Amino acid sequence: MANPRAWLHARSTHADLPIYFRRPAVPVAEFDALRPKYPRLLSVTHHLGHVMGSGLPEPAYNESLAALDAALTGPFDDEVDGLVALVETFAGKRTYYVYLAPAFEADAFMAGVAARFSAQKLSWKLHDDPTWRLFNGYAKDFQFA
Repeated sequence: MANPRAWLHARSTHADLPIYFRRPAVPVAEFDALRPKYPRLLSVTHHLGHVMGSGLPEPAYNESLAALDAALTGPFDDEVDGLVALVETFAGKRTYYVYLAPAFEADAFMAGVAARFSAQKLSWKLHDDPTWRLFNGYAKDFQFA
């Protein structure tokens, strides 16, 4: 892909708390073509260090996380090794959902990110999701087009 996709933003509430979403502008019509390229799902949860009563990050702290955000999303701008499906901020956590190509070394990637941002509390898991069950659920629940 020559240029990174634009980011779409949305917010809602869940359990009386605000929930913020950010995702690349991937039309649902493209899902069928993209699924075979990225059958594995990497979920990276950042346990936010400074949150307000709403569970959202404090503004100055949120601004300070730009380099971490870029480290987790930027490598996938070209959509060679993966595709960021969604970034969700809710209840003191920010979770990055990235669909990965089969050959991508997720553990090595995350070890590098965790070492570079050792002051941040990160956890991650990798599993197969060839049908994009997670993203399809969000698309349905929040009316992605």
